[in-house]
Amino acid sequence: MGSLIPIGGGADAEIQNLLNTAFNPTNIKIVRTKVANENLLDDNHHLHRIAYRLGTYPIGNYTGDDAKGKWFYFLKHILKSAEFNGVLTAKSIKMTLAYALRNSSGTTKVVRVVFRAIQGTDATADHFVAPGNPTSDSDIASLVDTTGTLSVVLVCPNPLPNQSTPVPNQQADLDVDSHGNIIEKPPIKIFTPQGLVPPSLSRTTRKVRRSKTKKTRAAKKAMAKTRKKTKAKKTKKGTKAKKGK
Repeated sequence: MGSLIPIGGGADAEIQNLLNTAFNPTNIKIVRTKVANENLLDDNHHLHRIAYRLGTYPIGNYTGDDAKGKWFYFLKHILKSAEFNGVLTAKSIKMTLAYALRNSSGTTKVVRVVFRAIQGTDATADHFVAPGNPTSDSDIASLVDTTGTLSVVLVCPNPLPNQSTPVPNQQADLDVDSHGNIIEKPPIKIFTPQGLVPPSLSRTTRKVRRSKTKKTRAAKKAMAKTRKKTKAKKTKKGTKAKKGK
C-alpha cells in the first residue's frame, strides 16, 4: 500500500494484491458464505484476526524487514484506535466490507472490492477511509462504480512507526465475545497467502503454467517406462524376424 506503510520494499504491493484477490469476484462468494455462518465484521472481531484468517498478510522475503509483524502491528494498534470525522476507522472498514458482502444481487450488487492507499494532506490526522470514514449505506454505495467494483481508499497521514507485533495463530489471541467466549468458528483459516497468489503465466504463451505435482511426475515416469518396454519389444521382434530370414 505504498511507502506509507513501511514494511519493506515490495511488501506493500504484496498486501494490496492479497486483499484484492481475497475479495475478487470468485473469492468474495466464499467470504459471503463464511460471514453468513460467522459475522467476521461485528464489533467482537478485530482487523488483525480477520486479516490472518483471510490470508491477507505478506509472506515474501524482505531482507531486514519484519513485514508480516509490521502489518499486523498496523492493524492491531494503529487502525484500532484511528478515528476521523467522529468515526473509528476500523468501524468504517468493517461497515464498508459488510455492505459489499451483503449486496450480492440486484442493482446494488458488489462484484468485487479493491484496495489502495494514498497520502493525506493533513499530517496530524489519523488514518481513515475516503471520504470521511463512511458508515451509511448511501455513502458506501457511492464508492461502487458501474462494474460493481467497490473501492476502499485508505488515506494515510504519514509513514508508520517501525514497530511489529507477533503474528496471530490458531491457538492464541482469538476473538472472543463480551463474556470471554471464543467466537471464531472453523474453518479458522478461510484463505492462505499462498492460495491467494495469482497463477504463474508462461512467458511465451501467457497461459497458466501447469504445476508439476508429484502425481504428474510419476505419470510421466510411468509413460516413459511404458515407451521403453514397447521399444524393447519391437526391437526383440525385429531381431527374431531377421533370424527367421
